[in-house]
Amino acid sequence: MNIIDQILTPEKAFEKYSATPVDVAIIGGGPAGFSAAINARTRGRSALILSSDYKNSYLYKAGIVDNMPGMPGISGADLLDKLHDHALSMGAEETRTQVLMVMPMPTDDKNTIFQIAFGTNIISANTVILSTGVSAFKAFEGEEKFLGRGVSYCATCDGMLYRNKAVALIAKAPDALEEARHLKKIGCKVHFFASSADMKKWFSDIKDGEFDGLVSAASYAIEGETALTGLKADGTTYPVDGVFILRASIAPTTLAPGIDLSDNYIRTDRNQATSIPGLFAAGDCTGKPLQIAKALGEGLVAALSADAHITAVNK
Repeated sequence: MNIIDQILTPEKAFEKYSATPVDVAIIGGGPAGFSAAINARTRGRSALILSSDYKNSYLYKAGIVDNMPGMPGISGADLLDKLHDHALSMGAEETRTQVLMVMPMPTDDKNTIFQIAFGTNIISANTVILSTGVSAFKAFEGEEKFLGRGVSYCATCDGMLYRNKAVALIAKAPDALEEARHLKKIGCKVHFFASSADMKKWFSDIKDGEFDGLVSAASYAIEGETALTGLKADGTTYPVDGVFILRASIAPTTLAPGIDLSDNYIRTDRNQATSIPGLFAAGDCTGKPLQIAKALGEGLVAALSADAHITAVNK
C-alpha cells in the first residue's frame, strides 16, 4: 500500500465522510493517535486521523528518546515517522487540518453520531478518540465571559449567526485565513486581526480590500457588559457583533463541549471512555504521567473500546 494515497485533503475527507461516517475519527497525531489508528485497523474499522503536521511537534524535534522500551536512543523524529507510517500502511487515513469542534448528534434510533468541524468542512464519525496532547494558552480578557454569546472558535459552525453583521477574527493559526474567507463569503463584515509576525509568516497573500479591516495587533480584550460590543486590539476598540478566535490548539471543553475534566485533564475510565458516550481520549490529554509508553497503551485501549462501542450500537 502506498501511504501517500492514504493522505486525504480536507475536501476529499468531506466527500468521503460527510454522508457516510468513518468508524473511528482520531483527533491528534502523536503516539496516542497513531497507536489508536493502528489498533482500530486491526479490528477492521475505518480510521481517519485529523491532525496538524506531526513534524511540528516538540517530540519530533527531540534528538534522543531514552525511555522508549525496546528502542534505546531512538530520535523523536524516527519514532513518530515509524508510528505514522505504520498507521497509514495498515489502511488508516490522514487529513492534516485543525479540528474546531466535535458535536454529538442524536440519531433516529436513539444512538449518537458525531459531527466534526474543521476548516469549512463537517464530517461524520461513529466514534471519536481525542489524542490532542496538552494545550496551553491564556484566554483573552472577556473570552470566557462571552463564550457562546458572541465568542466562537468555529466559523463553519456559527458563521451564519453573524450574516450581514460585523465580526472580528483573531488569527493565531494558519488555517484562520480560510475561516475568514468563509465568513466573508457568507456575508459577514470581517475584520481580520493577527500579529505582525504572523501576517508576514502566514497571511502575506491577503489581497487589498479582501476584508473590511486588516489589523496587526499583539494584545486583545473582548468588551461588553451584558452583550459583546467590541474588540480592543492594542488599545483601540473596534465595534463588532462577534469575535472568532482561531488558535493552533483548542482546550478540550471547547473542542467537545460538555466533556468532564479532572485537574484540567480529560477524565476517563479504564476503557478510556469520557463522560460523552462514544467519545474516548488517550495520551497526554488524559493526565500524568506524560510519557510515550502510556500514550501508546491508552491509544490501544481507546481503539478497542471504540470498536466495542460500535459493535454494541449495531446489535
